[in-house]
Order: sequence, then C-alpha cells, then structure tokens
Amino acid sequence: MGISPLVKEKIKEELLKIIESSRKDDYVKISSERELAQIFAVSRTTIRSVIKELIEEGMLVQIQGKGTYITPKTEKFVYVLNSPDLKSDDPFYSKFFVELTNKLTKKGFNLNFISMDRIARKKDKEVPVLIIGVINDGTIEKLKNNFRYLISIEQYFNHDEIIQISVDDYRIGWSAAEALIKRNHDYIIHLCGPERYTAPRLRKLGFWDRVKIEPKVKYEIIEGKMNYKSGYELGEKVLEIFNKEKRSKIGIFAANDWMAIGLMQRLKEAGVIAGRDLSVIGCDDVPLSTEVVPNLTTFKWDIEKIVEEILGVLSDIINKRKSVFDKRVLVPAEFVIRQTLMD
Repeated sequence: MGISPLVKEKIKEELLKIIESSRKDDYVKISSERELAQIFAVSRTTIRSVIKELIEEGMLVQIQGKGTYITPKTEKFVYVLNSPDLKSDDPFYSKFFVELTNKLTKKGFNLNFISMDRIARKKDKEVPVLIIGVINDGTIEKLKNNFRYLISIEQYFNHDEIIQISVDDYRIGWSAAEALIKRNHDYIIHLCGPERYTAPRLRKLGFWDRVKIEPKVKYEIIEGKMNYKSGYELGEKVLEIFNKEKRSKIGIFAANDWMAIGLMQRLKEAGVIAGRDLSVIGCDDVPLSTEVVPNLTTFKWDIEKIVEEILGVLSDIINKRKSVFDKRVLVPAEFVIRQTLMD
C-alpha cells in the first residue's frame, strides 16, 4: 500500500516543528526511524520517506554509522542586484520577484537588495549574489572581486564563473520559425532586439538557423528596440512587405510581446488583422497579450522552474553539499498558441 500524501505532509509538518525548536549552532541528533515511527504511529517507510525529503531540502543530514542530525543554524542571506536597465513596471520581472520572494522566504532565506555603490565588505564574500537583468563586464569584474558566488537568470558566454539559470532563448527563436514554417508561411519576418543583449541575440540566431535551411522560404530580419513604439514604427516596413508580397503567406516573430503588440496596432490601423491576414508571434507572455484583440500567440517563461533551480543552487551553497560553479541550466519556454497564428 502506498503512503498517503496527507499523512506524509502532516508528519513532515510535525518534524519541521521539532527541527526548528531543536536547532542549535551545532549538529543535533534526532530520534531513530523506529522511535519516530512509534511516536507518530506510522510505518518506518513513511518516516524514511519524510526524512529523505528533509535531507534533500538541507534540513537534516545523515552521518553514516551515527544517525540523522539537524543541520546547524545558518545565516541564509542572499544579495539581489538589479540591472540599471530594469524597469520597475516590467510585468515579467514583477511576477518573477513575487515568486522568488515567496519561495525563498518560506525556505528561510533573507533577501537584501544592493546596488553597485554598495559593494559588500570582505566579510560578505560568501553571501550569494543573484543578478537580475543584464549588467556590463566592468560591473561583473567588480562583483567577482568581492563575491564568491554569482547567480544570473541571463546567459553570459564570456563569464564561466557565473552560475547561469535562464530560459532557452535560442530554442525560442528556432521554435517560432518552426511553427510558422509548419503552417506553410513562405515569407517570414523577425523583428529582433538590439544585438548587445544576449536574449534577443540568441532568439535571432535560433530563428535564423531554422529559416536558412528552408530553400523555399523567404525571410527578413529587421532590428528595433524591444518596446511598443518600436513595434508600431516597424509596422510601416511590414506593411510595405505585405502589400508587395500579395501571394505570400506572411508570418512575423517579434523579439518580445511589446514589439508584437505595437506592430499589431499599426497593422490594424491599415486594415491588416493578425491571425486573419498574417501571423504574429511574440515572446514573454505579458498580461496584455491576453487582453489585446486578437489575443497574441507567444512564449511563456517557466518562472516557477527558474525559481526552483535558483533555490536548489542556494541550498547547495549554504549547505556546502557540492560544487555549483559549473552550473548551467536552460529552462524551456512554453509555446502558447492563441488567435494571431494562422493555420
């Protein structure tokens, strides 16, 4: 017979209470599996399963031949450094921060937001730093001189020392082109972002690698800024192509949703409707993507997965379980099909 999830969760809650009330500055031994099974009136299999989870979470540790111990108290601080380019009203990062703060707080981590004019003192060197957004090489070098652990949700190809947990932007670009090609679009346009940013550069590379192997597909890459205004302005170029290529089935992949939504507005003003006359795909799944008409087809980041990976790295660092310096995780994005993609 399997272990009841409700019973298991209840036992885990009670054990956590015991752990928190008994935790000291040194290792504290807990009762044996047999004794705990008697105390909670459950099987040793149930106790063993709960203890295994608590070990994985860093709450307990097993020492061979000696038993199971509560891990010592630790100061679980995390510094958070935001890129100067990060906008406070960015819907993705707002959602990300809510998820990050909730998860880390529940696990006992203390988040401290810092800026580059507050480079930590030497005694802070072991505190992990979570970098949000893209920062320049000079700033990274300063951070490397002051901190041992740097964690980023962006990709930095020339900084192997940074622990990187990010969305798979190359795959997003490839998948967008693939979706349009499979639906028989024969003229495909990519509205890309600035080359200096890693995410749009990788999305463009993935897009280009996919379309270039299709000899019957025309394609064009047009660079702009990753905002509504740029998408709207680039709509003029797209309209020129649309009016010229009357016999083509046109598909457009924009580097983010704001570009796509701005583009759709300009097209609509000219009587060209996404999903009816051509296809439009965005990226990032901002809240407005479900409010515009027609609803925007896009790629959605798995924020929960990214935060879980960050939490795993932080736990490994705090509990010194294993080396994390070569950690590289690419989290796939979900392709969300809505009304702007033609069959």
